[in-house]
Amino acid sequence: CRAFAKLVLLVGLVAGVAACAGKTRKVQRTDAESIEGSDLSGYWNDRDANMVSKKMIDQCMGNPWSSNFQSENAGKRAVIKLMGLIKRTDDRNVNTDFFAKQIERELLNSGRVRVVAAWGQDSINVAEKARQSKHASDETAKSQQNEVGADFTLQTIVNSQNETDGGGKAVRAYLVNMELVNVETNEKVWIGEEKIRKVVDQAGTTW
Repeated sequence: CRAFAKLVLLVGLVAGVAACAGKTRKVQRTDAESIEGSDLSGYWNDRDANMVSKKMIDQCMGNPWSSNFQSENAGKRAVIKLMGLIKRTDDRNVNTDFFAKQIERELLNSGRVRVVAAWGQDSINVAEKARQSKHASDETAKSQQNEVGADFTLQTIVNSQNETDGGGKAVRAYLVNMELVNVETNEKVWIGEEKIRKVVDQAGTTW
C-alpha cells in the first residue's frame, strides 16, 4: 500500500510538471491606451509613464506662468528644454528614456510652448553643424550660432518607496517631481508633483 501510494504521488507530480511544461505562451496585442495587463507586477510600467506625463504637463500648462510669459513677451510662446530625468529609485522598470520622451511629446503637443532638443540630444546637432561646416556647401551649411535658446528648463525626478510584510503582500509607491526654472533669472516658476501607490497581494504560488 505504501509503495502504491508513492507511485500514485509520483505519477501525480509527473502529470503536474507535464501540464505546466505543455502550456504555450499567449500574446495578445492591445491598444497603447489599454489598461489590460498594465499592472502585472505592481512596478512602474508604460501606463504609469503615459498617465503621469499627461497629467503633469496638463498641470504645468494650466499654471499662470505660461500666460504671464506670453503677456510679458508680446504673445511669444516660451521655449522649454528638457534637462533629462533623474531616477532616485532602484526600480529597474523605470525607463528614463521612455518617460522623458512621453514628457517631451506632451509638452510639444500642448501647443502652448516651443520645445528644443533635450540635454544630451543637443550635442547631436552641434556635431552635425560642425560636420556641415567642413563638408556641406555654403548655401546649405547651417550656422553654429542660430540655435533657439531655451527660456525655461524642466527637470524631472522619480523616487520610490516600497514596503512588504514578508508574506507576499507589498506596497509600491512612486513620487514624481517636476521643476520649471527660468534660465535667465534662475527663478522656479512651477513645481509639480504626482503620486502613484499600488498594493500587491501575491497569494500563494502558481505554476
